[in-house]
Amino acid sequence: MSYSIVSVALLAMAFGWAIQLAGPSSARADELTEVANRSLNEPGIFSTAEPSVQAEVAGQPQRRLKGAPPDPCLKNLPVPVPQGGAHRVIQLVNCSSQTMLGAANAAARFGTPLTPVLPREKTWVLKPAGSPNNANVLTIDIPPQWENTKPEGSVGPRLWARTGCRYDVASDRAQCETGGCGGKYDCSKAKLGASVGTTVSEWTFYEPVESGDHKIKYFKDSPDISAVDGVNLNMDIQPLGGSPKDPFDAQGGHDIGWLAENYPLSQHGKDLRAAGKCDPDFRLKRSDLTTGLYAFVIVANDRKPKGGDGTVACFSNCARYAYPTPPDKSCDASDRDSKCYKWKAFCLGDPTQYGQKCTKDSDCPVAGSCWDNPGSKLDHTCQGRAFIKKNTCPEKVCTFPYNYRDPVNGTVFKSTQPPFGNCDDVSTDKRDCIGDDTIHEVLPKAYSWPNDPQVYGGDAKAYRVIIAPGGTNIPITPLAPIPVCSTLPGIYDYSKWYGGAGKCINGNTDCHPCDIELNKNGAVFGVARPRPDSWSCNLPPAASGNDGVICKWK
Repeated sequence: MSYSIVSVALLAMAFGWAIQLAGPSSARADELTEVANRSLNEPGIFSTAEPSVQAEVAGQPQRRLKGAPPDPCLKNLPVPVPQGGAHRVIQLVNCSSQTMLGAANAAARFGTPLTPVLPREKTWVLKPAGSPNNANVLTIDIPPQWENTKPEGSVGPRLWARTGCRYDVASDRAQCETGGCGGKYDCSKAKLGASVGTTVSEWTFYEPVESGDHKIKYFKDSPDISAVDGVNLNMDIQPLGGSPKDPFDAQGGHDIGWLAENYPLSQHGKDLRAAGKCDPDFRLKRSDLTTGLYAFVIVANDRKPKGGDGTVACFSNCARYAYPTPPDKSCDASDRDSKCYKWKAFCLGDPTQYGQKCTKDSDCPVAGSCWDNPGSKLDHTCQGRAFIKKNTCPEKVCTFPYNYRDPVNGTVFKSTQPPFGNCDDVSTDKRDCIGDDTIHEVLPKAYSWPNDPQVYGGDAKAYRVIIAPGGTNIPITPLAPIPVCSTLPGIYDYSKWYGGAGKCINGNTDCHPCDIELNKNGAVFGVARPRPDSWSCNLPPAASGNDGVICKWK
């Protein structure tokens, strides 16, 4: 874990609900066939771990939170071995009781093309925990192009889960309540990231490192869990084997951020969407996704979400003010009640607000901290910070705080992060700030703000990214195929928009608005909207369709 922050980290909100690149547009009769036919008994999907890896895993205690029972979802899962020349492999594991879609971006070192990935299972579908043949697991070999993405300008690997999706593999389309990527099924192939409100694992793989005296060398992985964009589901990252502590510790120091010493990173069995966890003003509900820029949740005739309302994600302080689109960094932050001011304070969105010399916090704009950080070039400069709702936060919740004391050797760190601010430092309206302490109650070792010191280190050949570790009893909208347009509720007025086969061709005058696009131009998908709004009759391959419900004409 690096604690000498060279400059303020800027949040890169990965809004997957933006317009995406073009993709194939052919239709398929049954989108769910791949789920029904999927078999993880195919050769090469899961390989028995080589003896050295088995020994590494067997020699490590299976860490879990004090008092928490072992997670049955993880029991007896195979330990994968990297294949095809890869040095690292990831298991994406669904521990919930609902089917969902996994996802990854496309990553690359600076100056090289973005490289997509596809799981060994040849699908992004994650079946529920306990499914036969470990169908709740996807296995991703890390390509060499994803290694050592540390250099500035690189695009680092990201992995996550999507919930509440309607999808069609053949046309590469998916509309998801959380984790969506511009309406695409294969986010990695589309070179897109996750939508706001999504928990994301971020990585640097296989970075060559060596001690100052060149006596110790190894390849280091640096994962983290980001809740900066908000949280759809709890997440954890588990090393499978590797060194129990940083190899550099052999020279007398101690790396406080070694993953094997810090796992688990989250509270297994907890869900930030649960009652009493997420503040009402920070909940992203299904009903919020029925109008405006994001209107893809199907409504019933009473205009309420079909299947019921419910919380699909919980925003962080930053995510709330970056949603649905972030302000421009040149926005006027002079009004402390404005979205601009809160975005700059919580998201660190304007780098010009940080770095100047100071003597006290009041010298710093947008509620920044004057960081007393002796020995660092950031000493007594204005920097971003976390903001907590309560007056104090226990170290086991708000981890690696200012003045953190290493329990191994007693070293005290002022360089982990500046002292916490209080929500009142940004706004006196308690509804304006959820508090980083609230996020950390479920995800104590995840990023909740852009410079949160939660990047870990490891050298294992295999890792698990665990979705909903310990399970969740909070509803998750089921996976489903993209609907046929004629099956939508009556409020969508299907018959007003399409008159049937043969209409409005060969000189017919009794035309409905979508007749020509469908009967003459061969439209496959439309975008339906409830009355009085208009439909889009022919959805182009490159369009996301997020401002309505994507449906198939036939």
